[in-house]
Amino acid sequence: MLNLMVELAGLGEELATARATMAHHTRRDLHLRELQDEYEADADQAEAAGRSAAATLRGAEGRIRDIEAVLARKRDQVIGISDRRQYQALQKEIKALEAEMDRLENEAIALLEDMGGKDQQLDQARIDRDSQVHKGSAERAKMGMETAMAKAAEQEITGEIERLIGMLPAQIARHVGRLRIQYSQAVVRVHDGTCGGCSSLLPAQQGLDAAQGRALVRCSSCARYVVRKSWK
Repeated sequence: MLNLMVELAGLGEELATARATMAHHTRRDLHLRELQDEYEADADQAEAAGRSAAATLRGAEGRIRDIEAVLARKRDQVIGISDRRQYQALQKEIKALEAEMDRLENEAIALLEDMGGKDQQLDQARIDRDSQVHKGSAERAKMGMETAMAKAAEQEITGEIERLIGMLPAQIARHVGRLRIQYSQAVVRVHDGTCGGCSSLLPAQQGLDAAQGRALVRCSSCARYVVRKSWK
């Protein structure tokens, strides 16, 4: 019976490892998806910034064309004006329009330079996004295979645990069943005189009995069965 309990402890550890693998992969998959969403958002933001800059540039270019048309009309009007005051007023308007033209042209040049930087940012954001998509897909594919293996192991180990529990005396089997409802492992290893489940220190004799496999020991703190390490 002690050997059965030792086997149950080992299977319990293997089952915990399989379930921990699946839980880790679930968390990692969520993290990868969140990370991919962040890269997607960065690329979308860079693209939106580029569109905004392009729209601003088109607006500046449109205003430049409008001012050019007005300037052309004003310059034509100057030719036919004989009144000195009207002439001076028109020249003042022309100078103001020319100053506005210079300002808009400088603004357009700055916008062109800014768009060049935004294009580079967009290119890099897309490269980063595509790289993350590729790496994330590869990692998820690997985790998918490992998860499938862990699930298969979980089913196999659970079946073996049930088989071994069926070989135990009825009273012990019932207690193991109750412990399995409460804990992930009903039977644990002894570790330097402590319970491998709750880490409580066992009485000296119980710790020795458990370590040497001389008697079936139950932890007084968590009620788990505590057995020796495998001799394999």
